[in-house]
Amino acid sequence: MNVLICSTGSRVKLVQYLKEALVDDGKVIAADWERYSPAFDAADDYEIIPHMEEEGYLEAVLEVCKKHAVKGLLPLMDEEAEILSAAREQFSEIGVSLVLSSAEIVEYCCDKLKTYEYLERAGLPGVPTFDKVREVEQLLEQGDLEFPLIVKPEDGKASQGVQMVKNNADMEKLVAQDGEFIMQPYYKDREFGVDVYVDQISGEMVDMFIKEKYEMNGGATDTSISVHDARIETLMKDLVASMDFSGPLDIDCFEHNGKYYISEINPRLGAGYLHAHEMGCNFMDYLVRNLVGESNPPYEGYRYEKDVVMMKYMDVMLRKITEEEG
Repeated sequence: MNVLICSTGSRVKLVQYLKEALVDDGKVIAADWERYSPAFDAADDYEIIPHMEEEGYLEAVLEVCKKHAVKGLLPLMDEEAEILSAAREQFSEIGVSLVLSSAEIVEYCCDKLKTYEYLERAGLPGVPTFDKVREVEQLLEQGDLEFPLIVKPEDGKASQGVQMVKNNADMEKLVAQDGEFIMQPYYKDREFGVDVYVDQISGEMVDMFIKEKYEMNGGATDTSISVHDARIETLMKDLVASMDFSGPLDIDCFEHNGKYYISEINPRLGAGYLHAHEMGCNFMDYLVRNLVGESNPPYEGYRYEKDVVMMKYMDVMLRKITEEEG
């Protein structure tokens, strides 16, 4: 059974984890638009494809799946999750299962305003999110909202273009800018990341890993500590029960004034998943089991030790350029 990971970049560890889960029962194929993606060397085979925003991306992924007789497809970026989930039928026709929630759910997750509106309807605590400056100004005037505010481009990713609005003068500068924005209050006394796996057959939550974030780089967690927290655990159970998620989820939560709020729901493996995996929450085993038609036992409690720190560090890889590449 061959599995394709898209947008591998430098996710060497993820490729290695999946190879370990497959053992000798299949191959891991890596696909990326970067010619020298480090993850290529860790995979059993690799393919260079167009960037997800370029013409021909979807067709290239479909061709890679046919060429390598791929059974499962694991995307690592929100933007490609939207493209691939919308084309689920095309992949199904060639025998490929997406390790991904439905197109409708992916759309909710990838739009922060829709995420907040969904959480409101479901009665779950989300970070208040607005896309109309006048509405925010009125709430500030009424005392129902306070500075500082976090302002993000509507289509932003990896913390790009994020601004802090601290006062009315900053607000006036924001109004003068071009572009579409979303605005949120700064709820960040503490920040947590939660890795969740929802069984693709039973629809039940299989595992959960909670980490408090200490150092971030480009939206990815570089340093974190494992946490046991009953309130976050209950919040995640309620979230999964409220929507038909499938596969891995990367969820961000903030603590503010002693309360927890869901900030983002990413319908994929997050960069901080490494911490969960190294602590025994093996999502790769779960997804491989699902791909062969078997469900996983439901979640029964923490499967990891608390107060263990994960610290990423830089490494270097060298390889000779082949004649074909040259």
